[in-house]
Amino acid sequence: MRTSYKLALDNIKIALGSSEFSSETNQDTLVAIGSSLAVFDINNFDDRMSVDTLSSRGVRTGFGFQSEYEYVLDFFDQFPKLNHEDVETFPVGFGSTTPYVGYKTVQTAVENVTKAMLLAILDGDSKRTANVGIGSTVGKKEIFYNCLALPEFRLSSIKPWSNWNESVGVCTPTSISRSNNVAIVTTTPAHGMSSSYDDWGIIMNLNTGVATSFNISTTLYPNGVPIKIIDANTFSYTNYGINTSITSIVGIASIQVGWGGTSNNLHRQII
Repeated sequence: MRTSYKLALDNIKIALGSSEFSSETNQDTLVAIGSSLAVFDINNFDDRMSVDTLSSRGVRTGFGFQSEYEYVLDFFDQFPKLNHEDVETFPVGFGSTTPYVGYKTVQTAVENVTKAMLLAILDGDSKRTANVGIGSTVGKKEIFYNCLALPEFRLSSIKPWSNWNESVGVCTPTSISRSNNVAIVTTTPAHGMSSSYDDWGIIMNLNTGVATSFNISTTLYPNGVPIKIIDANTFSYTNYGINTSITSIVGIASIQVGWGGTSNNLHRQII
């Protein structure tokens, strides 16, 4: 099979959904090291609000295949093994037209395994803590494998599934609008989220007519979606639909916590 995991790994950009360096929050650009110049990206996970990624959720934890060919290759056990012997070449398998394995597939696996390792070694829920836990090696191993298990084999009684999706509070939306696929929510009283963290998420649960189009599916997003805090009473999140504005709504917004930029960021050299 004509593939190169080394090429794929060298081009992984684990960022905030951006494919290039920019001035986004918690993202570095050029970092000088002595007389050399290296480029680093801060490891803010593609899916900051859950353990598994959206592309692999409920299908195959650890992988989010990017093409039909990858599903076929995996079914026939022709998917390349992740070891040094297969970096540059791989048996022909289905022939010389076998496509490259997409780098996003490798990136999904890297993200999931990295999260599983952090959950296993860090204290608490590993989302806002930077302290190494004092649990036993056996306990950490169980958490690690539980992170990567298929949904039907997960143990809900232990981490991360015992506490990952727990709400840290609720707020009351009083009005909501959508413009260019961005929803803006106003709450009364204040939502209570501190702007010193960038890892807040939300699960909207509104039950007033057209306002239900702003709701978040917990099947697709079990820990909610990331938000941006605008001020003490306002926040926004990505929400696709027609432009609209509703000034009287009924329902609540569950406040969630994801992987924040204040404690768990990892610097990764890109080039």
